[in-house]
Amino acid sequence: MKGYLIIIGTLIIVISALITLNIFFQQSLQMEMAEQFNKQQQLLSKSIADNIKAYINFMREEIGDIARELGGKSAAMTARNFESLTKKELKHKGITKSNIGLLDTGGNILFFKGNAQVIMPVVPEILKKSLSMKLEDTDIMETSSTVIIYSPVYRKGRLEYVVFLSSAVYDIAHNFVRNIKSGSRGYAWMMDKDGDLLYHPMQPGMVGRNLYKADSTCFKCHKSFDLEKKIIEGTASNYGRYIAPSGEDKIIAFSTADMGTLSWIIAVSSPYSEVTYVTRRSMRLYSYLIISIFVTTSIVSALLIVFNRKRIQAEEVAKREQELERYASVLESRVRERTTELAGEKEKLNTIVSAIGGGIVLIDRKGKIQWANQMIKDMAGMDITGKSCEDVCLDCSMSETYSSPNIDTMILSNLFGQKDKFFQVTTAPVKGENGEIHGYIRLVQDITEMKKMEEQIIHSEKLASIGRLAAGIAHEIGNPLTSIFSFVQILREMEQDDFRKESLETIYFHINRISEILKQLSGFSKMPAGEPKTCRINEIIETSMSLIQYDKKAKNISIAKELSPLLPEVICDGNMLSQVFVNLTLNAIDAMSGGGTLTVKSMAKGDNIIVQFDDTGTGIPKEDLTRIFDPFYTTKEKGTGLGLAVSYDIIKKMNGTLSVESETGKGTTFTITIPAK
Repeated sequence: MKGYLIIIGTLIIVISALITLNIFFQQSLQMEMAEQFNKQQQLLSKSIADNIKAYINFMREEIGDIARELGGKSAAMTARNFESLTKKELKHKGITKSNIGLLDTGGNILFFKGNAQVIMPVVPEILKKSLSMKLEDTDIMETSSTVIIYSPVYRKGRLEYVVFLSSAVYDIAHNFVRNIKSGSRGYAWMMDKDGDLLYHPMQPGMVGRNLYKADSTCFKCHKSFDLEKKIIEGTASNYGRYIAPSGEDKIIAFSTADMGTLSWIIAVSSPYSEVTYVTRRSMRLYSYLIISIFVTTSIVSALLIVFNRKRIQAEEVAKREQELERYASVLESRVRERTTELAGEKEKLNTIVSAIGGGIVLIDRKGKIQWANQMIKDMAGMDITGKSCEDVCLDCSMSETYSSPNIDTMILSNLFGQKDKFFQVTTAPVKGENGEIHGYIRLVQDITEMKKMEEQIIHSEKLASIGRLAAGIAHEIGNPLTSIFSFVQILREMEQDDFRKESLETIYFHINRISEILKQLSGFSKMPAGEPKTCRINEIIETSMSLIQYDKKAKNISIAKELSPLLPEVICDGNMLSQVFVNLTLNAIDAMSGGGTLTVKSMAKGDNIIVQFDDTGTGIPKEDLTRIFDPFYTTKEKGTGLGLAVSYDIIKKMNGTLSVESETGKGTTFTITIPAK
């Protein structure tokens, strides 16, 4: 116990010494930083003073050059020619905020665009001093608000004019001082050697006041002007400190710009607290840290004393805990290895399940879905886990037939409410070690595209067979029919008996109809490939509709067009595509014998262009939908059954599809899909 008390006492003494040293170092560092910052401010003020001196000297040189050029002019000087002589020169030199003027030897101002009242009081003195100046000499004169730089103009050794340049002191100070910032709250201001304030960014209303004549209104930013007076009198160093009325300590640095009779003082000031803010913040942090260490050390020391008595007992407990931890670590390592192995096997299983390309569900003996992969969730449009098979699909519920160990497969067309798709459902039992069936695994595969391909192949084979048959029939019947047709025409022209003539007309009509059917057969069997070219689908639709609008059957039909203006161009045979549009339109008109509405739509979907013909006619019976594209199959009284077959073949040759949806009593929709590329 005694040893602990000695240690705690020693720590308290060391930490107290550290706190004392911290305060001492903080004050020393703040003073050193303030001195370094003041030196930087002094360099800044000197830079401003040098810039102002350079600017004044530049104007002196320029006014001397202008005086020399004016001395070389032989003509009498007037305000007009003086302005034309100097305006271009001043603009070239960049002197834009100063006013130039011209005096004659009589004290008359020949030219001056500024305030002449400011110049007039000093004109006699300017003329007097100019008489003693040489050519190209310049001098400076200052009024309360203006700096005047002047130079004599001699001609033939005699003073004839005095050219001068006046510039407002405030403009010069504003140009060189206003943008000067020292820190975030520091600024620069300017006064002359007499104590007149020439520029102050924070107190513009005090400009022109004299610090030697200060009253109560002058102490808004200074408690006293003792430091400024020492600066003017030359008894102060290049930087110092003063107290603001708010009680804030400020540091100040200054430089003097001596320009002949002009002497301006440029001062830069900043709050002392801002200069030392970082140091104070860091030292405060160090103080808090030392105090925290002291408090923490005291608490830790006290805790050490309290818990020291229990150390021996804790060591025994710790040994037992270490042994248990060692066993736990070994067990945890083995569990981690097994978990890693299971995760790897699970990843393999997930990869296999994803690669199958079909939906998989795990079902218990009662038909409840225990697990489903993502593919079957996407097919159903929802998560079907926990539901029974009857809730998902009535046609695929569990039944007694699955109690056998056989693998069963069935084809469904109305799964998940998707009427236009076909699914192959394969069900296999899941057995345990004793051969008992615990559940079933079911594989659902979308075979819609396969079915469509089978239908297209069957339909293509039908078209090919019918094409060959049509070619043979057209050839065998065409030749004798031509002879019969020719003799009937001759008999019609020769016959005079009305009854026979009427009979020949009937024969002629039916032979003509047979000829038309043969032409369609011939055209179907020898359909030309066409000449593909760039076409606009909407233009073909408009042209096709214009061909039908005068048909007698279309009088009671309202045709609405919903054509997308953003369709890309396609390469196809426009005439053949127009034939398809006309065939579909005529079929729709025939289906609406009592009137109705035909809506023609065009749109872009992905890389395809979709064209739909939607009518409000009688519709097509469900049993006829699978046969309407077969040649010679028709539900019309006078139809040939070739229109839709030919249309189907044309769209197929364009690598497109032609499909139909219909509901009896509500209407029919034919959909054409054509690749855009």
